Amino acid sequence: MSDESPAAEHSRPIYIERVNAAIDYIERHLSDELSLDEVAAVAHFSPYHFHRIFGLMVGETLNRFVNRLRLERAATWLIQQPDRPVTDIASASGLGTPSSFARSFRDMFGMTASEWRNGGFQRWEQAPVRELLDNIGEVREGYGITRTSLSSDGNRLVWEIACGDLAPTVVDVINVPDLEVAYVRHTGAYQGAVDVFADIFARLMSWAGPRQLINEESWVLAIYHDNPSITEDDKLRVSACIDVPPGTEATGDVGSMSLDGGLCAVARFELGPQDYGKAWFALAGGWLPDSGYEPADRLPFERYPVGATTTSVLAEVVDIYLPVRPLRRY
Repeated sequence: MSDESPAAEHSRPIYIERVNAAIDYIERHLSDELSLDEVAAVAHFSPYHFHRIFGLMVGETLNRFVNRLRLERAATWLIQQPDRPVTDIASASGLGTPSSFARSFRDMFGMTASEWRNGGFQRWEQAPVRELLDNIGEVREGYGITRTSLSSDGNRLVWEIACGDLAPTVVDVINVPDLEVAYVRHTGAYQGAVDVFADIFARLMSWAGPRQLINEESWVLAIYHDNPSITEDDKLRVSACIDVPPGTEATGDVGSMSLDGGLCAVARFELGPQDYGKAWFALAGGWLPDSGYEPADRLPFERYPVGATTTSVLAEVVDIYLPVRPLRRY
């Protein structure tokens, strides 16, 4: 016999919907000052009740959640933007004064931001990223740009890249439109977990199908909210998404959010369940350092083209989108 009453079973999806809306708001305003009252209003709870509900559903307090996301983003910037001054990253982190940033960073990672940038992050890498990046010099030998040429329309560069033991592919940098998406989100480990992706996409499609929201032009995506080499496995978040018309109502564990467009490096792969880490490394670790671009502060994602065919029944076609901007000097 269930311990939950029918009323509790009915209310849980509403709680999920409203907490997810608050999380999406936090992510879009991570550099801004965020108050409990402000975030609680997004979720349509009183501040007192929201604080308790958020902690119960997310597993950490609102303040800890926001500070963790800010610190993990700063830690990623320190690696990806090696010429950007630590003081500039501290100022942009949303964590207050440089001294409070320094204290918070050391408390979380056990080292200073400078020590992290100068190689300390390699001691923090989460598996399986750690395994992929062991002996980085040897790994890079199988990856990287092999040829640069003009696109078919002659308007931009494209790059042919080697991808380790995956088939070579082509990287293009294009402008991606703003998207409104509906999503089902998973929190927890997902690397290589086929059942996790099968579950969240099945739930999303069972919602989208009856609403006639799926067609050959659909953007069917997996959006990654965290850096798996930094964030602990049980706190990683991934969202199964499909683009929807503005104003589409999403309820329960199906949420909705806006995905900012802009420049993205795009590469197409045929991937089996264990190949995703290699493909992401081919783009972010093999192509990016020699491309003249750097990562932009937007969410990376995978797109699964509807109706695309593969050469193997064990693989699927995946387009990886990495938000970028022209490399800057600081």
